[in-house]
Amino acid sequence: MAHAYVTFRIRLARHALVDFIASVKSSGEIVLLVFGQVLVGLFALIAMPPMAASALPLFESIPLLFAHGLAMSLPVFLLRRRLLPPDVVRALHPLPIPPRAALAADALVAGMLAGPLALAYVVSGAIWMHQGPDWLQPGRALPAIVFSFLVTWVCAAVMLTFRARGPRPSSRMRPLAAAPRRAQWRWRTACFWHRLFWLPFWRGDNVIGWQQSALLAGALASALAWMMAPAGLARGVLDVVASASLVLLADRGDKAVREQLGILRPVMAAWPLRRGALELWARAFSLAPVGLVLALLFGAGWSQGLWHRQAGRAYLALGVLAPLLLVAIPRFNPRGRVALVVTSIVVLTAVGSEIWI
Repeated sequence: MAHAYVTFRIRLARHALVDFIASVKSSGEIVLLVFGQVLVGLFALIAMPPMAASALPLFESIPLLFAHGLAMSLPVFLLRRRLLPPDVVRALHPLPIPPRAALAADALVAGMLAGPLALAYVVSGAIWMHQGPDWLQPGRALPAIVFSFLVTWVCAAVMLTFRARGPRPSSRMRPLAAAPRRAQWRWRTACFWHRLFWLPFWRGDNVIGWQQSALLAGALASALAWMMAPAGLARGVLDVVASASLVLLADRGDKAVREQLGILRPVMAAWPLRRGALELWARAFSLAPVGLVLALLFGAGWSQGLWHRQAGRAYLALGVLAPLLLVAIPRFNPRGRVALVVTSIVVLTAVGSEIWI
């Protein structure tokens, strides 16, 4: 019979996965509608890296397989707070949990998360075995897939083990210094915005700061590649990626700010401050990364005379209008938000495809 701690951890992991699927449902619909064919292609390619690495000499293939297995365990790192919330970790820390039960729980939860990956490996590996490219070595490819999967499983279990060790010492937040009486209200609003909206997105297990940084880097890279790509490359694909990255950057930032506002509004109701100005400031600053991407697009395309064309001017106007609509509309139905995001991506992509004609 399984230990009670193992049963608890499995149920907690199932609840975390259900909650995660519900939270990304709207984003998943956007990604499937825009990048559906690309995702199918990536699903078929998921087993190619370890199979290709198996054709190399052993001293070269082993590090590549380790790197691939470690990369595939990244979702567990991103989900660690849902799998083991801080309150649960603090509650479990003083309990006399046997080390064997703790190790079994971590291994089983890691196996639950790695199960879909194993299914994807089977399907993708079967596709490549059926195709039979020249570089494929079946006798080494299948063991390489198994080895990479085991690395992913072990890495995921190790991450959960370190997560469950106990609460980390938290740094105390310094009290907000009292502003001078004659200070401008804008300065006070900026201080509150920094404490209430900027710092929480980077502290603890909150991944919003890193998520927006990754989206910003991807949007900047795709925008620069689209503007500077040689004529031989398929600019249509770069157009889709750049337009989608621009809209998703605005969508994720605005959604994070709205969620933070939902947490803070009951607390701020009794504070002596201009709550409306603070909320406006927070939502406006969520568009700052979008402005940076648009500035890069404008600067990179100016030298080529793209924005003198009617399609170029229309793209810049829509690139400003779509994020503003996401932020300016007070309330959103989830379906309505998905529809607005998808429509913005489709329209931007269609207009962007006319710039180079």
